[in-house]
Amino acid sequence: MEYITIMSSEQRLLFQLYVAQGRGKFLFFLSPVPLFDFNYLASKEFDRFFPVVSPLPLGLAASIFKDLCKTNFKKCSAESLLAKIRALCSRELGRRGMPKDYEETAVIHRAEIAFPPDTLPGYEELNELESLLKGRLLSLSEIQRIVGFWDKEILNKALQLLCLEGRAALLPALYQKKGSLVRCQRCGWEGIPDNHNCARCGSSECCSCPDCGLLGSLSFCDPLYTGVVDKGEDVICCRPLLLGDSLAKRAKRASLRKIPAPRPCRWTLPGDIKFTPPQEAAVQHLLKFGREGKEGGTCLVWAACGAGKTEVSFPLIAEMLNQGKKVLFASPRRDVILEIAPRLACAFGRERTAALYGGSSTLRREVPLLAATTHQVLRFYHNFDLVILDEGDAYPFPENRMLQFGVEKARCPGGKLVYLTATPTSWMLAQARKSKVDVIKIPARPHGFPLPVPKFLKIAPLQKNKRGFMLQRQVLEIAAELLKKPGNRIFLFVPSVVMTSLVGEALRSAAGKYPLDYLKPDNVQWTHAGDRDRKLKRDRFFAGEFPLLVTTTIMERGVTVPRVNVLVLEAAQEGIFDTPTLVQIAGRCGRSPDYPTGEVWFISREISRSMREARSQIIVMNKEAQRKGYLRKDWEEILKKIVF
Repeated sequence: MEYITIMSSEQRLLFQLYVAQGRGKFLFFLSPVPLFDFNYLASKEFDRFFPVVSPLPLGLAASIFKDLCKTNFKKCSAESLLAKIRALCSRELGRRGMPKDYEETAVIHRAEIAFPPDTLPGYEELNELESLLKGRLLSLSEIQRIVGFWDKEILNKALQLLCLEGRAALLPALYQKKGSLVRCQRCGWEGIPDNHNCARCGSSECCSCPDCGLLGSLSFCDPLYTGVVDKGEDVICCRPLLLGDSLAKRAKRASLRKIPAPRPCRWTLPGDIKFTPPQEAAVQHLLKFGREGKEGGTCLVWAACGAGKTEVSFPLIAEMLNQGKKVLFASPRRDVILEIAPRLACAFGRERTAALYGGSSTLRREVPLLAATTHQVLRFYHNFDLVILDEGDAYPFPENRMLQFGVEKARCPGGKLVYLTATPTSWMLAQARKSKVDVIKIPARPHGFPLPVPKFLKIAPLQKNKRGFMLQRQVLEIAAELLKKPGNRIFLFVPSVVMTSLVGEALRSAAGKYPLDYLKPDNVQWTHAGDRDRKLKRDRFFAGEFPLLVTTTIMERGVTVPRVNVLVLEAAQEGIFDTPTLVQIAGRCGRSPDYPTGEVWFISREISRSMREARSQIIVMNKEAQRKGYLRKDWEEILKKIVF
């Protein structure tokens, strides 16, 4: 039986389509280790095995398997069943451009083969493997990395056993959708790939997904495993097709085992934080959204920068956890996850929470509350009843189809989605309107002072002279005036990495001379994403060790610095400083209750539409906060004392 030798785990990664027969019932499935399947099924009273075609790459074998599962075999006799399946396989192979004269395979009788004893993990290890796959979509290499000590051959058999028992499902990482069109089931990419010779499956027509390679390369012959069965139109999710019901009933019982009731979730806000009136209103709206009987839906929380949008989601998270549901707190930015994960752990307990981001340890246990970057979310599959997406307008999420697909795929069918942001995109607003849920606004910060409104200065901020570049006198005068007060600092944003050093050097050249005669050259630093010392410089700036930091937009979000003012040079560069970015940059100012003010300057040779829109959004937020009574009544008098 040469075709069985081909399937050795030491040889090529191929999958065998087969039919098993026993006592009036039939089972149709596919396997990378068919001898193991035959051995296992022989113990379930299957005594004849029919390999249908020669072993195939999984993307092709699974696609054929799905199409054949749609066929009605109820009136077929034992002989006609196999003939019909082989004829259908021939047709499907031909339709996909494969040769129809596949190798004719023989019937295998249980008595003809001396099956070697199978080595498998113990009961507890199998249960742990099953638990690992619940709500996840993992490649073989990812599973092996997590379980660590298992031999690859044993792991293949253990995963196949879970699939045969209905406790897991097998998916091809990539499959041929139509013609030359290929689809990736991890990231949703569709396209015509570049083919290559594959040493693992032996095919010259193998291909890889070009989009999600950052998480580990996936090829046409790679399997994915999950604990969730999906019958979607664009999904190939393989479980045994059972014609006869005894094994089917056992599989169903295995997949519907009773899950223990969750422990009640107790939560507390960090420190002595209490909800302000606008926060409390947002909390009640979110709870109402979560309690709505209808499935699904999207809700948008539009909060002013620094208004405390994260904490307003905590009561809804607690309510979901109390119901035994799972919650995902996701963000495109690693820094946000690093900042939010300890707060979630403090509020809901370390045993209930975990964090996943680039460079973090692998998640080895199932937790009801997960904080993860949107890249890591791609490894989950219909797992979360509530997804909270923080800063969903941040790069690279808005333009990244893969990340958007991943967040949607991670949500359970009928699960709810909440956007938290200070700068909603048009598609966020459109989804909230489609769900017929009012946009929830938090227009005021907890300290009750209005947001600093940007000022415009219409000049070219940087000029070239014989010795290099210099800043316009008006820019230097603004900086000098802002730094007069002890403890004041300046974030100076520029549109490019090159400009960080140009502007930084120009400021150092101006230091010690009028109007910056009291500023020392080493009091000016600059940084950008490629700066290996950026974290050190950021921490020193936050600590007040120097007063002026020139930076790109890497500091536009998630940064709170006391007594900071903001200058944006070349603010009219639309490709860099769009409306959301300018709103976020302005939001760095006035966040501290000890110094709830500051100045924001947009400086450019022209005033762009984004500059006007950003200023307008901030003014509208302040007017709404004033109208609803969310601002302190004495804020003007207090600001006069602080400023003057």
